[in-house]
Amino acid sequence: MLDRLLAIERLNAWIGAISAWSLLAMTLIVGFEVASRYLFNAPTIWAWDINIQLMLLLLMLGMAEAYRRDAHVRVDVLTSLLSERGKAVVEVLLAPVFLFVVCILAWTGWEYFLDSYTRNQTASTIFAPLLWPIKFTLPLGGALLVLQGIVKLVRDIRTVVHGPQSGQENA
Repeated sequence: MLDRLLAIERLNAWIGAISAWSLLAMTLIVGFEVASRYLFNAPTIWAWDINIQLMLLLLMLGMAEAYRRDAHVRVDVLTSLLSERGKAVVEVLLAPVFLFVVCILAWTGWEYFLDSYTRNQTASTIFAPLLWPIKFTLPLGGALLVLQGIVKLVRDIRTVVHGPQSGQENA
């Protein structure tokens, strides 16, 4: 079972790293657009659309990696006073709510993608790129976050039952 948990974490780390590269691509595209617009008086018709799509890719495919690294925003005023086992108990109790919300995200993301795919939807801009490929990141990112949530839940249950594990492996 530990192998499966580690495989999910490695997958999320790998996909998170790929999504991080979209930030570099966005930076280069904005730089190109600024140079084209202000130096050559020749703005592009595609930079805005591509950057919006890259931002969605960064967000949706980076969520599970942020959760894996515990890099998300949280208010831990009360939980910071708890032991590791106490924190794990709180996480186990809240996990069903988290997983429910993320499952809804994945499900509605799938419906949103499927609607876009069946209509061969394009953006309402001059460039008009297809939208369904980037909308696929909605259910994919949601599914990756569900998997990472399950990994965290299993680890939290182990902490509750066996106490804090020294050297818990993270991908």
